[in-house]
Amino acid sequence: MSHFTTERTLWDIASGPAQTQSFLADPDGFLSRYPLNDAEKVMIKEKDVKGLEAMGSSSMLVMLFWVAVSGGFASLGEYLGRMNAPA
Repeated sequence: MSHFTTERTLWDIASGPAQTQSFLADPDGFLSRYPLNDAEKVMIKEKDVKGLEAMGSSSMLVMLFWVAVSGGFASLGEYLGRMNAPA
């Protein structure tokens, strides 16, 4: 897995409304621009925040990604639930 590429992808998705909407409209098309492996793509598409952090992605970047793709700060309860769920 490419830690740098995964973080770059998360950053790009969360870096502005146009990029976020592009990802949400066509996740596979958006992710095809990055040399990610299949597991990384699945984690991003499924918003597997616990898995992304476990692979070494910045916890702040993962949370920023979540907020961008999941409806803003109102969704932090679900984010925390996912992060604290048993493995």
